[in-house]
Formats: sequence, C-alpha cells, structure tokens
Amino acid sequence: MAMSPAVEQSKAASTQWTARILNIEASNSGALPAWWRDAYHSYRKTLEQPDYPCFFGQAAERRGEMFYAFDGERPEIARATMQRFVELGHDAALTRHSLAMFCAPDPALTSHTEFLRRFWTLLLQLHEADGVPMRPTDPDDPLWEFSFGGRKMFVVGTAPTYHQRRSRVVGSGIVLLFQPRELFTDLTTGKPIGAEVRRQIHARMLEYDAMPVHPDIGFYGDPRNREWKQYCLPDDNAPVTGRCPFASR
Repeated sequence: MAMSPAVEQSKAASTQWTARILNIEASNSGALPAWWRDAYHSYRKTLEQPDYPCFFGQAAERRGEMFYAFDGERPEIARATMQRFVELGHDAALTRHSLAMFCAPDPALTSHTEFLRRFWTLLLQLHEADGVPMRPTDPDDPLWEFSFGGRKMFVVGTAPTYHQRRSRVVGSGIVLLFQPRELFTDLTTGKPIGAEVRRQIHARMLEYDAMPVHPDIGFYGDPRNREWKQYCLPDDNAPVTGRCPFASR
C-alpha cells in the first residue's frame, strides 16, 4: 500500500529537517533565508543539551516529529501554517507531531512585557482566523486549551527576553511551540502521562533554570490549574494575575 504524502513527508523528516518546513514554497526552493537556518540550529542545539528539561520536546526533535514554520509574526503565514499543521494531524501517523513557529529575530525586542504582548497578539490573530470555536470557551475552565481547527494544543512561548528562566530561551527570536494534547497521553493506555514523569520534568526545570518552578505550572484538568497561565510565563516567580486575553473575545 502506498504511503500518503503526509507520511512520506514524515519519513523524510528524520534525515532532513527542511522537509518538515510548512512554508511550502520557500522550503521547496532550496534557498532558505540565512536566519531560518540559524534559528533552527540554535533551537536544535538547545534541545540537544542533556539537561534540557522537556523530555517531550527532546524526543520529538530526535525522532523527527517536529514541523517548522518561519516568519510566524506575519498573520497570513501563521494562519496558513497552522491550517497545514492541523490538516497533517488528521493522519494517524502524525498525530503526535508538534510545531515550532519561529519569528524573525528583532534587536528592538528587549522588554519582556513587549514579548508578552506580541505572544498574545499572535495567538489571538490565529484564533480570530479560525472558524472552529474553542471548547470549552472560557479560559477559566481547567479543561480550556488553545485550539485551532478543533485541535487542542499546549503552547509554549519562548524568547530571548527571559534572563532567569533560561528553559524558555531556544534562540535569538520569539519561538512558539505548539504541542498537541495527544502528546501528553500514554500510547499504550491512552491515559494522561503519569505524575512521576511530570515530577521528573519539574525537577529538571528546577536544576536547569536555577530557580523554583513557577507557581502557575500545573497539570491539565486539575481544578486549580489554568492552562493559559503557563503559556507565556513571567521571568520571575510572581503569579500571573488578571484575565486571560482570550476572555474578552
């Protein structure tokens, strides 16, 4: 039986990262912008550190289970990329693939407050371009998660404006990491990843960042947990306050 184009693309991924760039035209041209290559290699080098806290990100990169997009700060690029990512996820062989969306490095980005603003602007633009409502709709619901095309994804915002929480720096520009909810379930049992695995990740975060794990880091579904507060953390351990930017939309 012939493999689908999506599966063929995934098979090539383990040896050629450029095969997984979802900016289709540019990646097929064979002439990638220099900053694309620099951004990817900085990201890859960070994840290859043995003590990098996130097992999931390391494993996905090592197994060729990451897709990439560049120029993510451009709304039309972000929208087209996300649509393509969701379409690929309909293939059972690709349901556990994640997406790293890179924004061009900006020397003017020196304020962490400005990074937070840009992060939420990008997510809101994606949401407004999506024709499928989020379920549940209220970010104050412990089961709320960012979604696109009906697919739930945990989002990690990273940027060079982090100086203390270095696990949230994977390059010289803003990078958004979209991890589908399926990634956090056991392949055999279909149940959420156990507490022991999460405890290990938190212990690695404590050592890598040389600071306590942020108090808003929790577990999906816990009545006390709010997913949105974990997406784009402060650079200190002050609890995130106020309403989620999605609450007013």
